[in-house]
Amino acid sequence: MNGLLLGIAAGAASALLFAAVTSGGALGTPLFFVSALPIAIVTIGWGTLAGIAAVLAGIVGLWVFVSWKAALLHALVIAGPMAFYGYLVGLGRPLDAEGKSFEWYPLGRVFTAMVLLTAATIVAVGMIIGFDVEAMASEVADMLVSMGQTSGELGTPAREELLPALLIYMRLMPFALAMFWLALTAFNLWLGGRVVRLSGRLKRGEDAIAETLSLPLWMAGVFVGAALLASLDGPLGLIAGVVAGAAGMGFALVGFAVLHVFVRGNPAAPLILGVTYGATFVLSLPLIPLAIAGILDGPLGLRAKRLEKRPGA
Repeated sequence: MNGLLLGIAAGAASALLFAAVTSGGALGTPLFFVSALPIAIVTIGWGTLAGIAAVLAGIVGLWVFVSWKAALLHALVIAGPMAFYGYLVGLGRPLDAEGKSFEWYPLGRVFTAMVLLTAATIVAVGMIIGFDVEAMASEVADMLVSMGQTSGELGTPAREELLPALLIYMRLMPFALAMFWLALTAFNLWLGGRVVRLSGRLKRGEDAIAETLSLPLWMAGVFVGAALLASLDGPLGLIAGVVAGAAGMGFALVGFAVLHVFVRGNPAAPLILGVTYGATFVLSLPLIPLAIAGILDGPLGLRAKRLEKRPGA
């Protein structure tokens, strides 16, 4: 009963954080970014039923006080996927009759599910709300021209000058959104696990994330194929862009794990990691070599050779 009540409270908190983005305040967007965190905490710490209660509470609250579209979006993109990831994190089978030791669902498979589900949910949302590249670029161009005329600034670009660049940005948006959303989801799941561990409710043992975070080799083929198809016009190109973005960021995060293993024991490790994370946050350019390292780690066993053991699943 306590778990269900906590699940309802977590769902309400998640819904409030999700709805904060509509307030227009300075804190609206940061609060929206952590709206999945209560779902992660309650599902990992109090079980699947608590996670389901949180999802349902979020749906009801947003449907009643905001709109059914907000409720559907929250369930599809925020609450539902995070409750599922929390379920996978807590999934294990006992290795003895007393249930004192468990074999937990591999972290690499949790991460694979996260990459695939991130791509699927973004594609689903795009189909529901609609995403017309030319129409959106035209609307943004009109808005920018109107803002320039209102402000009275000289040298404001004409609509025809803005459209080519905006079309490129709109084509890249599905790719960038999938990358960002996967990284944000991974962060919320990791932070939720840390909070539950500090509370003493985490049954799962300590995961050596730098050593075990991985993606299967076939995911590299998915990434390459989607990246090639992303250049096509129309819905197929947009869907491929989403898949390529999610898979590419997935391998980049594996690349971060590779980097952590390679700098382990190096006195300059904090500096190397700090510069890499900082440059990624500001420029995103390190994601390219990191993704390459993440792809090569599987077939070449980069971490395995460094650690002198076989790579984990």
